[in-house]
Amino acid sequence: MKKKLKPSGNGWVLYFQKSLLKLLGYKPDEIKILIVAKNSCLYFSPVCKDELDKYKNNMVRNFQKSGGGYGIYLPAALIDVLNVDPANDYIYVEIDEDRVIVKKAQ
Repeated sequence: MKKKLKPSGNGWVLYFQKSLLKLLGYKPDEIKILIVAKNSCLYFSPVCKDELDKYKNNMVRNFQKSGGGYGIYLPAALIDVLNVDPANDYIYVEIDEDRVIVKKAQ
């Protein structure tokens, strides 16, 4: 699905509807998201709060409540990995089981 990033401070936020998070099995109040950058893509995977020590040197983010959904804050450095101009470009969000893959839309 094509999505647009929303500006937030020095970074950008990617918003998800509650129904999509439910489909993925994500409980935003109970998990955090591990973000891994590889080959101009971002990979989001759920991490339970009791597993956080294992990922303390990695990029782990909380969901932010917003209206009828939740967002993940992405600092400008992660946007650079995607090679997008978030003010003008769209991103493509792909779902692979419980993992979300984010890349520049063609």
